[in-house]
Amino acid sequence: MIKLNLKAKYPQNYIIQKPAVGTFILFVFCYVFTLLYKPLFTHESYLLNYELTMLSYILPASIQVYFIIILLKRFEFFNSKKDWSILKELIFIYIILQVMGISSFLSAFIIEAPSIETRWNLFTFVGSCENAFLVGIIPFAFFTILNYKYSLKSNNLDEFQCKQSGEINTSININSSLKKENLSFLLNEFLFVTSEGNYCIFYLYKNNKVKKISIRNSISNIETQFVNYPNFFKCHRAYIVNMNKVLTKKGNALGYVLSMSNCENKIPVSRSNVKAFDILFMKRSV
Repeated sequence: MIKLNLKAKYPQNYIIQKPAVGTFILFVFCYVFTLLYKPLFTHESYLLNYELTMLSYILPASIQVYFIIILLKRFEFFNSKKDWSILKELIFIYIILQVMGISSFLSAFIIEAPSIETRWNLFTFVGSCENAFLVGIIPFAFFTILNYKYSLKSNNLDEFQCKQSGEINTSININSSLKKENLSFLLNEFLFVTSEGNYCIFYLYKNNKVKKISIRNSISNIETQFVNYPNFFKCHRAYIVNMNKVLTKKGNALGYVLSMSNCENKIPVSRSNVKAFDILFMKRSV
């Protein structure tokens, strides 16, 4: 029996994650599907043949879907892949399919024979939304179901996200102020590092648990060693954080408090770093 926690972490649907490629896939599928099967009583218009009629419906709807995906991902509820869930995915997909339905309903006033009196009614509107849902849900469902195996275990999901960002095999070596002391870890294992006196404490996620490792060094020296890793951001004078591990941010222009993946620690973002953080946070979420 399949059990699915709607609020558990879940890989983001490919169409949502990659709007340009995703909406192209959506367009191709819907167009080919309607040409092959002619579903839901679809028919040619009074001006165009069947192929051009379907193109006139599906192309504008697909373009609108692209811009709706971009717009929705700017809302805080949807803008992080790291705390994505099946509940968020279902809400997102429902909104997109409704947009497709509304687009089809409005397009019909141009494509079909002039009959505003017979088309401008609730029954026709609901029918357009239902038809768009029944066809459009198929490609979305394909990618959602394809990702299900990664939701079974949190470490599988982390591995899936790492493969997407190319992080899984990248090794990092950190030098210490002590000659015989050094630290090595995989890029994806790094959560954050904080300064405590003459030491820096690294928080790494290894083997499904957080490990704290300290080395003698300053946070400014560690920052110079992270120069080749743009997702490692010094958000505070005593903290460097892996932006790909940030789940949520809370606060305002005076500063943020960050929640991290696989970690209960809260990370501060100082007021002077808020703007730079927001830019990086948006980039890694797209």
